[in-house]
Amino acid sequence: MRIELRRRWLKYTAIGLAALVVIYVGISIYAAYRVMEIPRLPLVDSPEDAGLAYEDVAFPSRGDAVELRGWYLPGGGGKAVLIVNGGYQNRVDENNDTLGITAALVGLGYNVLLFDQRGRGESAGTGHSLFNIEEDVGGAVDYLHGRGFAADDVYLMGFCSGAASACIFAASNEVGAVVLDGCFDEVPTMVAREAVAEGVPEPLMQFFIPGISLMTRLIYHYDMVNPVDVVAGIACPVLFIHEENDVYIHRDEMERLDAAATNPANEFWEIPDTLHSQGFREHPREYIERVAGFFAAR
Repeated sequence: MRIELRRRWLKYTAIGLAALVVIYVGISIYAAYRVMEIPRLPLVDSPEDAGLAYEDVAFPSRGDAVELRGWYLPGGGGKAVLIVNGGYQNRVDENNDTLGITAALVGLGYNVLLFDQRGRGESAGTGHSLFNIEEDVGGAVDYLHGRGFAADDVYLMGFCSGAASACIFAASNEVGAVVLDGCFDEVPTMVAREAVAEGVPEPLMQFFIPGISLMTRLIYHYDMVNPVDVVAGIACPVLFIHEENDVYIHRDEMERLDAAATNPANEFWEIPDTLHSQGFREHPREYIERVAGFFAAR
C-alpha cells in the first residue's frame, strides 16, 4: 500500500513539475518574442515640417547590404552627427524629438544623418532589438565616410537602446565622439524595468529572466553584449546623459558605465526633473549648449 501511494505521489509530482516546466518555457518564449521583435512604425513627420533642407538617402548596411534609408541634413560644417534611435522608434522619435535636436545641431553648423535601422521606418529587412549593430550603424558611418567625413569627424548620438548600440559600436570602431542619453548598463536590467513599467511584478520578471535569455539565444541566436562590459573599449570622449526621473535607467547604473570608461575627457551630466531621454524636450537650450560644447571641445 505504501509503495503504491509513493508511486502515485511520484507520478503526480512528475506531472506537476513537467507542467511547470512547460508553462515556464512557454512564457519565456512569448516574452522573448516581445523583447526581440520590432514592429515597423510609419514615419509621422519630415524635415520639411521643421523648415530644414534635406536629402533622401539610401545606403547598404555594412557586410550584408540591406538597404537602409534616411535623411541627410547639411549644416555646412566639417563634422557629422549620426543619430541612433532607440526602442521601437524610427528616425523620427517623438520621445526625444530627433527632428528638434537635428534642427538645433544643423543651425550650429553640424551635418546630421537620421536613418532607420533595418525593419524600421523605410529601411528594408527585419528589425530585432539590439541586433545588427555593426551592420546598421556601420553602414550609416560608412555612408558618411563616403561623403568625405573622416572617422574623427563623425559623432554618434544615441538614445536608450540606441545609446547601447552606439556604445557597442564605438567600442570596436573609430569615431570622434559619442553621446549616450539614457544608456542602460546591462540588457537584463532594462528588459526587467520595461516589463515592470507595463505592470509585471519585478520578482516575477526576475524569475523569468534566465528563461528569456535562453530563448533569445536559441530562437534568435542573440549574443548578448552588455554596454558596461565594452564601454572601456571606446577610445574617443563620451558624454553620459542621465535624466533624474528616468524610471528605466537609474543614476548608479550610468555611473557604472562612466566608471568603466577610460577616457579622462569623458563627461557625466544629470538633467533634473526629467523623464527617460526627454532632456532636449524639457530643456532644449541647455541640452544643445551642453552637447554642442562637448562636441566643440573635441
